[in-house]
Amino acid sequence: SRIVKPRGWTLISMNHKAGLMTSRPLRQAVQAALDMEPIMIAAFGHKDFYRLSPALFFPEQPAWHSAAGGPLYNQRDREKAKRLMKEAGYAGQTVRWISTREYEFMYKSSLVAKQQLEALGFVIDLQVVDWATLNQRVQKPELWEVYVTGYPLNPDPALHVAFRCSFQGWWCNEEKERLLGELRQESDVKKRRALVERIQAIHYEDVGQVKLGDYNTLDVARRELRGEFRTAPRLYFWNSWLAK
Repeated sequence: SRIVKPRGWTLISMNHKAGLMTSRPLRQAVQAALDMEPIMIAAFGHKDFYRLSPALFFPEQPAWHSAAGGPLYNQRDREKAKRLMKEAGYAGQTVRWISTREYEFMYKSSLVAKQQLEALGFVIDLQVVDWATLNQRVQKPELWEVYVTGYPLNPDPALHVAFRCSFQGWWCNEEKERLLGELRQESDVKKRRALVERIQAIHYEDVGQVKLGDYNTLDVARRELRGEFRTAPRLYFWNSWLAK
């Protein structure tokens, strides 16, 4: 067995196209409220399998790793969250939160985040469905406000689904889109890094999503297996064989 570190980062995806989370102050309230440690413990259990970090690109990716926006991560600031809820005009409207038990980390992190937000006055309807149904619902902006998911490690920031305006959640911030356009055309690594840092800062300022933390997975295989492989969350084999 071996721990794959990192596998990705987990997050609360928010609906920017319709419903309650089109309100930036309300998104900021959610971001300000959450205590990530108990959420990640519930989701992944042991510290070998998670890491708290504001970075959207990992320390293992030194070209892109940045702490930009870091003060807005894991704030655990209940009073700030309440002020932002008031600013947003939140008056107990139901937040439709979709989850699934086919990926237990999504369900367990949703439960703890739900408890934390309900303690501040949010009204949350946690809808637990199968994975296929979740993927169908989140394509329809009229059906949901938030859901928890995970994004795997991505080698190039220009390709990351977190920044994609067309991806469910529809985070279409104007400045972010302009910077992404520059990033896709820029080849100089230092200039690209500066663009990535600004995009990450905007991610926290505008609350594109709420990052919860980094997660690792465990690969398990027989001793006879050789070559390269992954067993979690799906099976992949590259030039693999069983030794005699």
